[in-house]
Amino acid sequence: MRRRALLASAASFSLASTAGCLTDVRRTVSGHIYQDHGYANLHAAAEQYVCGSFPDDTDVRGWLFSDPPDDQRDVLTEQAMQGEFSNDLLWAEGDSFVLLFEVRMPRDEAAFYNVGGPVRWTGWNTAEISIRRSATHFNGDDDADVLVCTALTKLDAENGGVPSEATLAIRDQDTGESYGNHRVGGWTKQCSSSSE
Repeated sequence: MRRRALLASAASFSLASTAGCLTDVRRTVSGHIYQDHGYANLHAAAEQYVCGSFPDDTDVRGWLFSDPPDDQRDVLTEQAMQGEFSNDLLWAEGDSFVLLFEVRMPRDEAAFYNVGGPVRWTGWNTAEISIRRSATHFNGDDDADVLVCTALTKLDAENGGVPSEATLAIRDQDTGESYGNHRVGGWTKQCSSSSE
């Protein structure tokens, strides 16, 4: 029995060591990930920018695009396509990828969220992206009790190869307080109607 426990322990240690090595190898092969540019828009939740709805268990949702979608209208609503988001998913090509994410909040907790800090490899196809939360005052729709911050950022992988999954590590810009870690992956939904 002790031998079996010892072997299991050695296997766990070996797996953890391998994961660390993969991260180091990935960083060596692909270099750093840099933020190129991006922006965020704080708006009433009723003015939906991204298709689909928030999951029941979280107020954060997001996706990575390593290639542009076949049709941006599969991702963005007509509201978004009429504004500054209209062609930005086309930035996802070559060594560049796009992070699109949204944070929902009550009006009295209005804040902008955007990439602000280091982006680092955490495994062969995974990365951690630092997200900065900046409290603000919302001057828009006076009837909006619930707001959404929609943010889109282009990131460049130094030597090619982009992550297929990432953890968004959200922190307050002024206090450094953590607002949690949220996992994002590739786009899986499609707009099926304007009411979605």
